Amino acid sequence: MKRELTILLTLAALAASSGCFLAGRGGNGITEDPAPPPSTENEIYVRYPQILNLERKLDRASAYFYFGEYDLSEAALNDLTASIADVRELIPDADVCEHLDYLEARARCVQQRMSDNTIEHEAMCNITAALDSISRATVVEDEIAVELNFKTKHWLTYFQGRGRRHFAKWLARTGELKDVIEPILVEVGLPRDLLYLAVIESGLNLDARSHMRAVGPWQFMAGTGKLFGLRINWWIDERKEIIASTYAAANYMKYLYDLFGSWPLALAAYNAGEHRVAYAMMHQRTNNYWRLRLPVQTSWFVPKFMAALAIGRDPEAYGFEKPTENVLRFDIIEVARATELRDIAVAAGCSLSDIKSLNPHLKKWATPPEMVVEVKVPKGTGETCLARLAEMPRRKMVSYVQHKVAKGETLSHIAATYEVSVEELKRVNEMKSARWLHAGNILLIPVKDASRSIRIASRPSYRTPPPLPDDIGVPKLDALSEDDGRMPELDETDNGAAARPDAGGVECVVHVVKRGETLSSISKRYGKSISEILALNQSVSRNRIRPGDRIRIPLGSN
Repeated sequence: MKRELTILLTLAALAASSGCFLAGRGGNGITEDPAPPPSTENEIYVRYPQILNLERKLDRASAYFYFGEYDLSEAALNDLTASIADVRELIPDADVCEHLDYLEARARCVQQRMSDNTIEHEAMCNITAALDSISRATVVEDEIAVELNFKTKHWLTYFQGRGRRHFAKWLARTGELKDVIEPILVEVGLPRDLLYLAVIESGLNLDARSHMRAVGPWQFMAGTGKLFGLRINWWIDERKEIIASTYAAANYMKYLYDLFGSWPLALAAYNAGEHRVAYAMMHQRTNNYWRLRLPVQTSWFVPKFMAALAIGRDPEAYGFEKPTENVLRFDIIEVARATELRDIAVAAGCSLSDIKSLNPHLKKWATPPEMVVEVKVPKGTGETCLARLAEMPRRKMVSYVQHKVAKGETLSHIAATYEVSVEELKRVNEMKSARWLHAGNILLIPVKDASRSIRIASRPSYRTPPPLPDDIGVPKLDALSEDDGRMPELDETDNGAAARPDAGGVECVVHVVKRGETLSSISKRYGKSISEILALNQSVSRNRIRPGDRIRIPLGSN
C-alpha cells in the first residue's frame, strides 16, 4: 500500500509539472484533457464507492505508463474498461454515466500516448537498423596502401606466371565467401582488404592445415585459436568454421593494429607474433616494416599480401577474370544437445554430405555433448529444421557420457551396464575390434536418459575479444621518420668507422655492443660521459645493455 501511494504521488507530481494528458502527437483525435463532469466528485464517491475504485485503477494504469511498463499499463486499462462496463449496467444514474464517460476518455488518452510512444520507439529501432545495414554495406576502399617494391613485384610476377593456376582458384573462392567475411571485418572496424589475408594464408580453404599444424582459412594455431574463443577438442574444431574463425582473426588483427598503428607491422605480427616484431623494433630502432630484419618468411609475407590485394582490387588489370558471385548461403541453427548429423540432415530435408560440407568444423558423426553449437543448414530450411528436431522422438536425441575403462572391464560388460549394444559402442568410439580396449581408455557412451549427461553446456564465445595487454613493450618511435630517423646500417665489425648525422643533426657513429662491454667501458673508449651517450639513446638503459645493441656515440672535439 505504501509503495502504491508513492507511485501515485510521483504520478501526481509528473502530471502537475508536465500536464497529464495533453495531446502527444498531432492528428490523433485527442487535443486536450477531457473536461471533468459538472457533478461534485465527493458526492459521487460517497454515493457510489465503486467510482473511487475505478479512479484508483486508472491511476495505477497511468503510473505503469509513466514508468515504461506498457504491458502492465495495457492490462490495467483493459481491466478498467471491463469494470466501467459493469458499473454502467449496475448504476444507470445520469451523473454516474457522465463520470464514467470522463474516466473512459482519460483511459483512451493514456492508450493513445502509449501507442504514439510505441510507434516512435519502433521507428527509431528501424532507423538504427537501417543505419547499421548501411554501415555494413559501406565499402572501405583502398585503406591498406600497397607498396610496389621489388618483393611485391616478385609475387605479382609469380601469381601471373607459375602460381597462376593456384591464385585463380583462390580468387574464385572469394566470390563464394566474400559476403560472409567482409561484413564481419566491417563490424569489428577493419578494412575489407583483410579478406586477402585469408587468401594468402590458406587460399580460403576451410580444411587447410599447414606443416606447423595451423588450421582453417585464417591458419590459427591451437593455442591462439583457444585464446580468441575458438573451441577445439575431439568433437569440434572451430578454426574451420568460417564465421567463428573470421571473428577470431578480426579481433586479433584489430588488437595488433592497435598495438603497432601500422598495417605492415600488424600483418607481420600476425605471421611471426607480436612479441617478435616488437623485439625487432626495439633492437633495430625503426618502426618501418620495410627496414626491419625479420625472419625470411615474414619478410616476404607482407609483400605477398599486398600483391594478392592489388590483384583482388582489379583482377582484370592483371589478366584474371573477375570472380563470379556464387555466394555461400545458409541458415544457422543452435543445437544444444548431442544430435547425429544424419538426423539434422533429415530434419533439414537435405543430404548428410550437404551438412558435412557446410560444417567442416564438426569432426564426428554428431554434434558434441555438453556444448551449444551453431550448425549451418541450407538456406530457407532453418525454422523447419528446428521444428522437426523439436518433434523428434527422445530415443533419437541421444546424449553422451564419458566412461573410464577400469582394469578387467570388457566391452560387453560396459555395454550391459549402460544398456547399449556392443556394436553401438564400437561405432561411436570408432573401434574396429574389442581387443583394442585397455584399462584407462576413455569411452563415449550414448545414453537415452538425458539426465545422465552433464547439463552445463559451453556456448560460442568467439565474438568477444579476450582481455589482452595494451602494452607489450612496443617502442614509441613517433619521433623517428621513415627516412632520416632510421638507424644507420653499419657493418657490425666496423664499429665507429662511419660518421653520420643523427635525426637532430648531431654527428655521431654507431657502436655495436660486444659481449663483456658495459656502458662505462664504451664511454671511456670514445671519451664521452655516460650522460652524453644516454641523451642520444633514450631507449638504452643505464644498467642493462646486450650484445648486438646499437648505440649512437656523439662526436666532438675528442
